[in-house]
Amino acid sequence: MKFPIQRLHIILTTVFLLWGLGSPAFAQQIWSGTGRIISGAGEGGTVELKLVVADNRVQFLSGPSKNDPPFQLNNSTGLNGTVKVNAGTWQFVQTGNELGVSLSQNNPYRIIRYRLFPKP
Repeated sequence: MKFPIQRLHIILTTVFLLWGLGSPAFAQQIWSGTGRIISGAGEGGTVELKLVVADNRVQFLSGPSKNDPPFQLNNSTGLNGTVKVNAGTWQFVQTGNELGVSLSQNNPYRIIRYRLFPKP
């Protein structure tokens, strides 16, 4: 049985559309890097952090907020903002391809500063 070219075009367009909607590569960015405990418990130590950002929603893949629910950064100019969660207060400042992140905790008291970079 021969398929008319128009039917084939419709089928291929539908397949590519569904693939694009289901593909997370277009909608999210993974950031990871290291941090240094600059004050408080563990001062001088280094730590790792990995997170994923999709439409200004941040989800931690590692670190002190790994089990916290995702949260929204209300800023249309990159990843900039402050949010309070269970682990403490996170502050985000994006400069080009670098994301500066700091965490201020009360229990135990410490301040951690991270430098994160996008992962392909």
